[in-house]
Amino acid sequence: MIRLDGVGDALACAPLVAALRDAGHELGALLVPRNSGAFARGVFAHVHEVERIPWPRHGLTAGSREPALAATRAAGYDAALVASEELDAYAFAREARIPRRIGFINGWEKPFKSARLRPFLTRAIVRPASAARAREHEVETLFRLGEGLQPESEPTRSLARLRALVLDQEPERHGAIVLQLNAKFVAAGVDIAAFASIARELSGRGHAVLAITDDDVFGTAYATRASTSFVHPPDLAAWKALVAGARAVVTPDSGASHVAGMLGIPAIVLFPARNQTKSDVGRWKPWAAPSRSLVVDARENVGERVALELEALLASTGDLGRGTA
Repeated sequence: MIRLDGVGDALACAPLVAALRDAGHELGALLVPRNSGAFARGVFAHVHEVERIPWPRHGLTAGSREPALAATRAAGYDAALVASEELDAYAFAREARIPRRIGFINGWEKPFKSARLRPFLTRAIVRPASAARAREHEVETLFRLGEGLQPESEPTRSLARLRALVLDQEPERHGAIVLQLNAKFVAAGVDIAAFASIARELSGRGHAVLAITDDDVFGTAYATRASTSFVHPPDLAAWKALVAGARAVVTPDSGASHVAGMLGIPAIVLFPARNQTKSDVGRWKPWAAPSRSLVVDARENVGERVALELEALLASTGDLGRGTA
């Protein structure tokens, strides 16, 4: 499996991975540093890590590509599932001498790109090029890569199967509301002021709030505005454990929502208002967890709205109490 994006992108492959493993396949993965810890240890028999050339350029760094290519050839894979938009991911699969190569093209929406990708594949699956045209969840799209390799007709939502793919061990449940700080949608109004408003509103209603981030500058600005603290987990495993131990998660559309989605943690997910928002919600909402997707803009009282939606979501799951830090 070749997946060269973020944690959430990698975890969208989890139902596919579950189906392939249960069908008896030995799996390997080509990942990047930012998502190589998305899955639990032992899910893949081999993990090959490469580094992407920094945006806006495309491709893989030569220093990481050649060792990974050699290791992939040595593993002797029978099939490559290319879950990527990167041309170099498709070239990598062919250069690794993997005989069966399955991936995506965009058909007549992007005829020149499709024509470039098609020779690298032995089977091409057409998917929409425009995010606004997508009609299925990303999990469902990626699951199609495994057709003919496993017998399941649809991606699983079984938390017992999915949690085992994400967590090395079950963490202690701290029971707070995890507020994932993320600068992804600052320009759309999901900014420090919005996060501070959410934290104050939830705390004022008696909820324990645990703000987490890997960006100390953003976290410090939030802490000043919200008059509270934040936590910077030391690594991806510790971050996943904090999400897994939460009563619920409040987050922009980001890796935290997809971790929660595969672990069954109730989630409020914030999407900015834009032309393709309806498609974004359908494609990227949490997969197997109770959730509500909120389309927000900078003009509303986002803290109050999040609190009301969160309490309604928790009530729908039978959770009527208040968490403790």
